[in-house]
Amino acid sequence: MNSQLNVGIIGLGGFAVAHHKAVYELERKKKVKLLCTCDIAVEKFAHIIKELEIHQRDVVLFHNYIEMLDRFSSKLNFVTIPTPIHLHAEMHNQAVTRKLPVYLEKPPTLDYSELQEMLTREKNAIKQTTVGFNFIVQRLRQKIKQRLISGEFGGIKKITFIGHWPRYASYFKRSPWAGKLILDNKFVLDSCFGNAISHYIHNILFWCGTTDIFSWDPVEEVRAELYRAHNIQGMDTIFTLASTEHVKDIRIALTHACSEKTKDIEKIYCDNAEIQFEGNAQGEKGFYAQCKIQWNNGKQEVLEEPYDNLLQDNIEYYVDYLLGNHQRPLTLLSDTEPFVMFNGLVYVAAKKIVQIPEEFVECINVDNNEYLLAIKDIKKISEVFIETGKFPSEQKIQWAYPGGDAKTSQIKNLHEVILNMAS
Repeated sequence: MNSQLNVGIIGLGGFAVAHHKAVYELERKKKVKLLCTCDIAVEKFAHIIKELEIHQRDVVLFHNYIEMLDRFSSKLNFVTIPTPIHLHAEMHNQAVTRKLPVYLEKPPTLDYSELQEMLTREKNAIKQTTVGFNFIVQRLRQKIKQRLISGEFGGIKKITFIGHWPRYASYFKRSPWAGKLILDNKFVLDSCFGNAISHYIHNILFWCGTTDIFSWDPVEEVRAELYRAHNIQGMDTIFTLASTEHVKDIRIALTHACSEKTKDIEKIYCDNAEIQFEGNAQGEKGFYAQCKIQWNNGKQEVLEEPYDNLLQDNIEYYVDYLLGNHQRPLTLLSDTEPFVMFNGLVYVAAKKIVQIPEEFVECINVDNNEYLLAIKDIKKISEVFIETGKFPSEQKIQWAYPGGDAKTSQIKNLHEVILNMAS
C-alpha cells in the first residue's frame, strides 16, 4: 500500500464539509489524496466545491454514491461516510461489499437491531471500520484511562455529565431527518443524546470499561425521562440514570432547549480521587484537553494537552492504521454497541416523550430571524438532578411526568416503543 492513501468522501453538505476540510489538510501533508466525492444535489454546493478547490485537485464528482464506488473501488484505499444517520448502514454495506475500508461518522446507527446487522456484515470487511467518536484519540484521555485500569484511583463510584447545548429553532429544520424518530420507514432517533452530544455518552462508557484502554462497559439498567420544548417528533431534553457492570451510578442531563452552553466536563468520582475531564477546553492558545484530579489526601493534579482538529486527528489515525502503524482503529464498530444499546434503552425506559407547555418555555429572539427556545430553570433542574439523582418529576416540576426503567433484555421492545411515540 502506498504511503499516500486514496480516499473518497460520500457527501458534500452538512458535516461532510468538515470531512472535506480535514482531508484537504491531510492531502497537504501528503497523507491522503481525495479522488472522488458525491452528493445527490451537487449543484447546491458550488460554493463549497470552489472553496475546497475540488476541480483544481482533479477530484471527480458524482451524483450517486453507488456509481462512485463502482467506478473507483479499485483505486480507493478507504471511504468516509459523513451522511445522515439512517443512511449509514446501507452505505457501510455497499463499501464493505466492495472490499473498501470505512471511516464511518458517528453514530453508526441508533437502531440496535440494525447495528447487529452491520456487525454481521463487518465480519467480511477487508479492514476494520472505525466510527468517528472524536475524543478517544486524545492521548491524555488514554493516559487517564490507563491509570483508572491500573487501580490508581480506586474503583469508580459515580460518573456525571451535564450537556446544555443551545440550538436555534432552525437546527431542527436543517434537514428532513433532524429531530425525527422515524423517516421514510427508517428508525432515525435523532436527539441530543444520540447525535450532537453522543461523543460524551461514548466517553462515559469508555471510562467504565475495565479490560484494556480500548474497552467500553455496556449498560445493565437505565432510568429515563424524555422531554421536548421544540415542535419536533423526537426529544430535545433527557435526564437519565444508568448502571453498568462496573459503575453503578451514572447521571446524565442533556438539552438543546437552553440559552447558555455548559462546559463539557466529564466528572468521575473514584474511591481515592475526583477526576474532572474537559476534552474541548478553550483558551488563548486554542483548544486543549484538560484533566483536573483532586485526591482525597488533598493533592491536586492539572494535566493539559493541546490539539488543533480532532476530526483530522481521527482520520489520520485511521490512515496510519491502514498503513499498519496501529494495531486497531480507535473505535471499532463493535465498540459502539454499548452506546447504541444505551441510546435505545432510554426510549424503552421512558416510554413517552413529554411536550413541555409553552408557558414553561422562554422564546429568545436573536439576529437573522433566529430564535432559541429555553426551558425555564433548566440549569437548576439539571444541577439538582445531578446532585441528588431526582428526576424532574421527583422534583415536583409542573411540566414533568414520570418515566420508567429498562434492562438490556428489553431492547427488543425498541421498535414498538418508537412506533408508539411517533404515533
